[in-house]
Amino acid sequence: MDPRRSPHQNPSSASDSSSTQLLSAAYDGKLEQLKNEVTGDGISTILGNTKDGNVRRAIHHAASGGKLDVLKYLIEEIKLDVDVKDGRGETPLSWAAIEGRLAAVEYILQMGANPEIRNERNMNSLHHAAMQGHKDIIPLLLSKGINVDDTDDFGSALQYAAGGDKHDTVKVLLDHGANPNLVFHETFTPLQASVEGLSWRCAEQLLKAGADPNGGLDGVKALLLAAEVGETTEIIEEMVESGAADPKFKNLNFLTGQHKSSSYWLKLCGLKPVEIAAANGNRRGVEILFPVTSPIPSYTDWSINGIMKRVNSEKFQKKLMTSKAKQHFLEAKSRGTSAFERKEYWLAVYWYTEAFNIKSGDAAVLSNRSLCLNKGDLAFEDASQCMLERPDLLLKMLVNVCLNKGDLAFEDASQCMLERPDWPKAFYRAGEALKLLNRLDGAADAFFNGLKLDPKNKELEDAFREVTLDRLKAMNVPL
Repeated sequence: MDPRRSPHQNPSSASDSSSTQLLSAAYDGKLEQLKNEVTGDGISTILGNTKDGNVRRAIHHAASGGKLDVLKYLIEEIKLDVDVKDGRGETPLSWAAIEGRLAAVEYILQMGANPEIRNERNMNSLHHAAMQGHKDIIPLLLSKGINVDDTDDFGSALQYAAGGDKHDTVKVLLDHGANPNLVFHETFTPLQASVEGLSWRCAEQLLKAGADPNGGLDGVKALLLAAEVGETTEIIEEMVESGAADPKFKNLNFLTGQHKSSSYWLKLCGLKPVEIAAANGNRRGVEILFPVTSPIPSYTDWSINGIMKRVNSEKFQKKLMTSKAKQHFLEAKSRGTSAFERKEYWLAVYWYTEAFNIKSGDAAVLSNRSLCLNKGDLAFEDASQCMLERPDLLLKMLVNVCLNKGDLAFEDASQCMLERPDWPKAFYRAGEALKLLNRLDGAADAFFNGLKLDPKNKELEDAFREVTLDRLKAMNVPL
């Protein structure tokens, strides 16, 4: 479930039907019904403790629905905490900001709510309002002293608005002093976010506000992004007019996959903006970028036609793919190993699959992915979290593998044994996969064959002993 989804959309998770009716009444603004649901002593305790499966109370539902009468009753008469958090760390003010309830935001702030309280993703009410494009709420929040450039785990309010094509909100934030050149995590600026999000009007606003087209680190410049997206030349022209310089670097190690397939991004890795525009078939973009690009020594024909011809030649693309494929393979393999060490098995499978798609014969990648697939229950837990946090990665990962499926793990391990028949670990992975499939005889054979290659391997020895005992138990042999 989206953490920004209205709490009223999930009332069925409340503990019982009476709780559901109470929370629904709060959201719908049915004050008398709400009062009738709770009678006798302890009204404050009941209203304060009744919650749905996401720990959202009546006050959260009322704020999300923007129902002032209910809010006034709960806050002024029942004396509920105006800053109480739900299961994801959202406050009533956060929910009012998420849903764009201007009057509710104003009232809750008057009641002393703290706009700087953050949820489990480090977001505050300003981030929520900017993300949703609720421009009228932003001045109210800023008037309470919240920093316009506060960042959460993913960026600032301006970056959210710019990346989400909320141009009216971008204007409000800029008018209130938001920094158009704020660099987040040493990489992305608001201008880069706008280009990546195809938010051209926002990009134009940011440039007019003084956004530096050369800002950002790690070789990821807005001009590179604009050339990569290739859907408009106007923004490229505006960046050049705003001083976008010929980069001293090339577009290394930047793969988003949002607009193109990973193989396409791989081909673009290592190119300058003018070459990227040419690779997109964007001749007008090449014409704009050519005058501000320093000649590349390897070109025998440094001209617009020469660039278009060379970049799209079969020889050039094949050479680029070969050199950059190795670079991407090593990066994907390294990220897979790092994810495995952190026990993030869903992510490890994703990166090992990326590496496998580039170099299918790498035994270490096959072996490690097989091991990750054998972490069935843990991988499922990680995948569930991934579904909430990174649905894009989960979808791609599920296309390639099906977690907790021993047949896929065995397939990887079998391929690994074919590629490296002299490698004991390949047989160990195969045995583990066969155990997952409950094919104990095959597992025992795999472990035994591994031991023949490495008789002193304790891991294989222990695994062989365990599966042998399991086989005996399955045959009801007394031990």
